[in-house]
Amino acid sequence: MDTLQPIEKESIRNASELLFNSKYAIVLTGAGISTESGIPDFRGESGIWKKYKPKIYGSIQSFLKDPSKFWKMAEEIAPTLFNAEPNPGHYAIADLEKLNIIKAIITQNIDELHQKAGNVIVYEVHGNINRFTCLGCRASYTKEQLLRKLKKEKNLPPGCNYCGAPLKPSVVLFGESLPNFEKYMSIDIAKKSDVMLIAGSSLTVTPVCDLPLYTLSEGGKIIIVNDEPTYLDERAEIVINNKTETILPLIVEEIKKIKAEHESKTHN
Repeated sequence: MDTLQPIEKESIRNASELLFNSKYAIVLTGAGISTESGIPDFRGESGIWKKYKPKIYGSIQSFLKDPSKFWKMAEEIAPTLFNAEPNPGHYAIADLEKLNIIKAIITQNIDELHQKAGNVIVYEVHGNINRFTCLGCRASYTKEQLLRKLKKEKNLPPGCNYCGAPLKPSVVLFGESLPNFEKYMSIDIAKKSDVMLIAGSSLTVTPVCDLPLYTLSEGGKIIIVNDEPTYLDERAEIVINNKTETILPLIVEEIKKIKAEHESKTHN
């Protein structure tokens, strides 16, 4: 904590108290938490969409027309996604769930790193890179099955064993709707939430960027930990412009201290 500014230390303490005293806190995470695990940001300055135009490589229309373009891009980025490991930010959020401070996570990320870190209640609003579905007969494939298939057949796009139609990862492409269950659950818990911790999201992607507005409209408070400003900074209770992997573990440490203080007072 010594490299932090005094104002950041104070913000960490305030955020920890707010979370500790919350009744129904949730977390919303974006690309910023995964970039610290080496996963490139899709939308940043040197993001994937700068090299691969989304209209050609990342939209459902182009996928249906010619899935091989998407798979060409996937071939380049998939190894990084598949091999990534959770970082201290992910483990801190898993700790918050274990401590019963947070009730759920809504994530824009498709990498399953929250689950790898130990989180249980995770709503993946943009889908998941580790499952694949046949566009013809809806057969489903795991990542392992897909990798074996690619190794053996060496052709793109990979086709279904049953009907031969192309396989698509269970991720939301441009032009596709968010999965209904995750979308409605996210709105529901955002409304219920008295504290939303936003970690590593620049809040620029619709409709996820509107979720904090549900919390605010119901009288809840938001905490933003992100290394660049967001459109909701002025409405947030606390804003810490720093790396999630630096700040989140410090919030967990602070919560543990508050919990210990609280327990010693109760026992005395």
